[in-house]
Amino acid sequence: MPKSTNSNGNFIKLIFVTLLSMGLTMISSFILAHMLSVADRGGFQLFVTSISYVVTISTGGVGFAIALAMRKKQYLHWRRYFSLFLIFAILVANLAVWFFDFTQAHFLFVLNVVFTAILTMTLEKSKIDPAMRIYRLLTLQQPVLMVLIYGTAYYGFGEQSLETGFYLLSTFSCIQAVACLLYLAKMDRHFRKENQVSEIDRTFFFKTWAKQNLLQIFGATTSSLDKFLIMALMGNYVLGLYTVCIAFDSLMTKFINMLADYYYSGLLNRQNRLKAVLAVVALMSVGAIVCVPWLAEPVIRFFFSAKYIEVAPVLVLFILNAIIAGLSWVLSQNMLLLGKQVQLFTRQIIAIAVFVGLFYLFRNEQLYGVAYAFIGSSLVRLLISIVYYFKYPVHITQTEKTESV
Repeated sequence: MPKSTNSNGNFIKLIFVTLLSMGLTMISSFILAHMLSVADRGGFQLFVTSISYVVTISTGGVGFAIALAMRKKQYLHWRRYFSLFLIFAILVANLAVWFFDFTQAHFLFVLNVVFTAILTMTLEKSKIDPAMRIYRLLTLQQPVLMVLIYGTAYYGFGEQSLETGFYLLSTFSCIQAVACLLYLAKMDRHFRKENQVSEIDRTFFFKTWAKQNLLQIFGATTSSLDKFLIMALMGNYVLGLYTVCIAFDSLMTKFINMLADYYYSGLLNRQNRLKAVLAVVALMSVGAIVCVPWLAEPVIRFFFSAKYIEVAPVLVLFILNAIIAGLSWVLSQNMLLLGKQVQLFTRQIIAIAVFVGLFYLFRNEQLYGVAYAFIGSSLVRLLISIVYYFKYPVHITQTEKTESV
């Protein structure tokens, strides 16, 4: 009984931290909107998106594979794997600079890829802890640092150039990476103290990483393709407007991703938390759909300024998409645990094809066209996820449920 109470307490803490993180992330978005011009805001978004995409290609799934190895008490020499993929990230980043045309910010681009890779692998690895203490800390630490760094620059020195924005991002990423290295050392000491560890099975590790990496690459492609297409077909200004949609969309997405991580952490520890997760999603979704149409225009005008007001009418469509996409990700967690990444990979290919087709079809509708393409793609992904959820269930015995609580 005490364990059940503690588990509920951790869930409540995670929700609180995530809500606070979401609020602070929005504040950092407000600051960036005022600090940069609309076109520069679009360029900044492309820089961040490109870094995230390169990190996913090079190191996505590494922390996930280490966490699953830790579940088997396989842990010795994990730093070798960590370091190997950081080197790989540097190589990929140097190639990507030319592809994304960031040659004028070559060094900063590579530097941010390394820092972000450290953060990503730390977040994935931290999920081995059922209480998710370090995960919660990192979730809150990121937006706190962004608000402090961007806020100090804007309120102290006013509007800034795009280049200055890159340097501010690098400062944030550096501090975050140093903190992650300290957290990794703390996790290492704790896990070695509590467990008898053995050598990591290389075959298991690389097989797990390869499947998860493939899945994450297509997930990142799905989430980044809109920015790349908007940039290519509509330009920096429209992408700058679109960042307002991203800011609100990310509130819903981040919260649902937190719930998905909570659900997955439960599965790792043989606990079924799906009902609690779906209940929270349903409550949050109803509130968002009811409130957004009424509040979008005044909120955008107040926080982002009148130059972004044309985004208001389309905002509710992006919130609706975030809910649909989030539900499909929640239902996919059992597939991750069962090693069914290939099936999820197939789902992603179908969803991407639908998105690209709809984007092209509605390309003249500007932001509305982007929203229509997203919703169509997310609906397809959700339907497939529902089929997979019932076809590949995770069986938790009654004994395991009793032990978990």
